[in-house]
Amino acid sequence: MKAETYALLAALLWGLAPVIEKVGLRGMDPMTATLIRSLAAVAFLAVVCLAVGRSQVGGLKYVGYMIVGGILAGGLGLYLYYLALSSGQASRIVPLSSTYPLFATLFSILALRERPSVETVVGCILIVIGAVLVSRE
Repeated sequence: MKAETYALLAALLWGLAPVIEKVGLRGMDPMTATLIRSLAAVAFLAVVCLAVGRSQVGGLKYVGYMIVGGILAGGLGLYLYYLALSSGQASRIVPLSSTYPLFATLFSILALRERPSVETVVGCILIVIGAVLVSRE
């Protein structure tokens, strides 16, 4: 499969999950929801890794980077997202929280010294316009 196909399938799943999670958040607090979702993801991935038999780590330094990323995105970020989703409309919260490519682009430019293309800059401008449109109601 092409990378674009994987990305579209991920987007499909990421679009479906908030609808299911919004219903789940009716019966629990965001912290508990974050824990349950994270444990489910870990259990699923452990089974898949064991079944596939594929696991490779290039060194402890890289494990540290993944741990920090997990804490930021999978822990704190997911908790904040569930706080927003539990009290806001999914149709507004999901698009606003999906502005993360804008921030990833900015951080990539600053930390990784990446040079954005014209298309990337235009895409970031469109993200900002979309966020402004979604947040106005």
